[in-house]
Amino acid sequence: MFRLLRYFSMTSLVSIVAVAAALGWFYRDTAVRSLIAMGESNNKALTGVLANSLWPRLQPYLAEADALPIGQLKSHPGRADLAAALRDHVKGLSVAKVKVYDLRGRTVFSSEAKQIGDDKSGNPGFQGARDGSVTSELTHRNQFSAFDRVIEERDLLSTYLPVRHVADGPIVAVFEVYDDVTPFLARISRTQQRMIVGVAAILCVLYGVLFVIVRHADGVIRRQYRERDAAEAALREAHATLERRVQERTAELAHANEGLEAEIAERRIADQRVTHMVHHDVLTGLPNRTLLTDRVEQAIARALRSGNKLALLFLDLDRFKNVNDSLGHAIGDRLLQAVSQRLLTCLRQEDTAARLGGDEFIISLADVADGAEAARVAERILAELATPFSVSGHLLPAEASIGIALYPDDGDDAQTLLRSADTAMYHAKETGRANYQFFSTQMTERVSRRLSTETRLRRALEQGEFTLHYQPLVELASGRIDGAEALARWPHPDQGRMVSPAEFIPVAEDTGLIVPLGEWVLREACLQARAWQALQPGTRVAVNLSPRQFRQKQLVGMVEHALSDSGIAPSLLELELTEGMLMHHADETVQTLAQLHEMGVRLAIDDFGTGYSSLSYLKRFPIHTLKIDRSFVQDLSHDPDDAAIVTAIVAMARGLGLSVTAEGVETEAQAAFLRSLSCRMAQGFLFGRPMPADEFRQRLAAAQPAPGAAVRPPAGWLAPAASAA
Repeated sequence: MFRLLRYFSMTSLVSIVAVAAALGWFYRDTAVRSLIAMGESNNKALTGVLANSLWPRLQPYLAEADALPIGQLKSHPGRADLAAALRDHVKGLSVAKVKVYDLRGRTVFSSEAKQIGDDKSGNPGFQGARDGSVTSELTHRNQFSAFDRVIEERDLLSTYLPVRHVADGPIVAVFEVYDDVTPFLARISRTQQRMIVGVAAILCVLYGVLFVIVRHADGVIRRQYRERDAAEAALREAHATLERRVQERTAELAHANEGLEAEIAERRIADQRVTHMVHHDVLTGLPNRTLLTDRVEQAIARALRSGNKLALLFLDLDRFKNVNDSLGHAIGDRLLQAVSQRLLTCLRQEDTAARLGGDEFIISLADVADGAEAARVAERILAELATPFSVSGHLLPAEASIGIALYPDDGDDAQTLLRSADTAMYHAKETGRANYQFFSTQMTERVSRRLSTETRLRRALEQGEFTLHYQPLVELASGRIDGAEALARWPHPDQGRMVSPAEFIPVAEDTGLIVPLGEWVLREACLQARAWQALQPGTRVAVNLSPRQFRQKQLVGMVEHALSDSGIAPSLLELELTEGMLMHHADETVQTLAQLHEMGVRLAIDDFGTGYSSLSYLKRFPIHTLKIDRSFVQDLSHDPDDAAIVTAIVAMARGLGLSVTAEGVETEAQAAFLRSLSCRMAQGFLFGRPMPADEFRQRLAAAQPAPGAAVRPPAGWLAPAASAA
């Protein structure tokens, strides 16, 4: 068995010792080299200083020493002076001895007199210095004679240095300087010891951690060996058991074969079920888009050979979202299942009904003679779906809009026919829902025109092409301009005309672009109202809110910013909403209107009387103004019904403490009738069409009376019958 722990311990301990020793040796070697280099540099500098300062004494001494014998050099009087001067220069330094050699290698001067005359001509250090290089040697001396004492057990760095009288001149002598580096080497030794101890300690800690890991691994290995032995024993036993059961298993094979055949049959059924799920809708069991496309392509191929037509019906349930929102998706799913079953009763065996998803169904009618046959099927489907469905105790309507496309008239492939039928279906929804429409090229042109309008609308918002026109709001009693309704206008940059609001407002509402457009209208109208205050203080501005804009969470904050940026009083801003906007999400509507009311903003119901009029909502909501729709004002003077409706609205508003504004006033007779009812405000072509801001400002300035003048209504106006409501 492999003894992992034993081998690891031995190898790790040897490695720790080796690494610590190697690092210690490397550190000492590096430190000593650095010490030698530093000492050599210091000795070189010292030699230069000594040579320069002692040159007046050294030059004559060297000149005489060249001719004197050794005995006379030792007693030469200049040696003592030179030695004394040298001692003064190196006092306080770590220099232990200085020698001077002539170029023949003789020691002509030494701080230790007995060494004068020694021959160093064969010394490699002397030879290198004589040739111009600096060499050093680190040695240990048990005993060494310094300047004035004998030192023991010292580490000395001896450096041979060439001496020149002038830079780049000839070498005149060689200096040997002994530098006592014992303290430095002692410090290196201590640092080396601490480093070795530290490295060894770190390695020991690492060894301890690894020892724990390896010991655990060794235990795992031992356990695996034991488990392997146990497994081998079990394997041998299993082998014996297997041998015994071979005969038993052979007897069971016949029975297993029967089970296998049953399993194959079950697998085949499962595969068929998976294939069905891939090509059919899970909820209704009808073919899905993949299978429908395949069948439509096959039907197109048959129609091409036979010369018949193929009809594709795109069916979308009307207002199905209301079922999901009010009763839940479970009820909605059961309704879809019931619709799919009822659709199948309207079709032939060779026809295909498929579900694309949501509340969209596709019906493929193969081999039809003409469009009339497809129309009969569509009528039969609409009649069947008109009968409410009983789902979980609820009677639910399931009316649908159907678009019809024919092959080859409206497309020669499945995708084109689907797209054409889809376009026709949307046209059916636009024409009132619960009907069918055949595809026509005009529909494609309308869709393209709508897409073009959307593209140009986005560009217009980015490039600031919109402008505001203002239609005056006039007090019927005095003829005074009380304010104006801000209306968005779009000058077409290419065609030189105004794009009709009926053309771009629905597109903006559907695409969500009405939100940034409405925010711009609100901000610009408030800024314009601030400019009017200089001409006529109290002039207010009315701004229409779209349904999508009203449902925005940040509506209140947007109004606050517009008022803050413009600096006008909140009471000078009137927001116009339709009755339909107030009927949806009543709790949220009340909260939003309450916040606007608390700010001081006036609220008006636009086109009152054409929507879901409810006195309870008028009582519940903080409304200030009712605007009578122009459809009631148009025939006011000669239609008793319209006159009765307008009279009732004005009376009801007066009873509820609300102001009334009549829209679409175009004749003096209409204005006179409204005055007789004490209707306070009116707007319409009689008082002015929507006009640019500059024109309205001129109109407002022209309407101001001179100081002290009375305000009179225009000529021909009837006097008011009572105080304004």
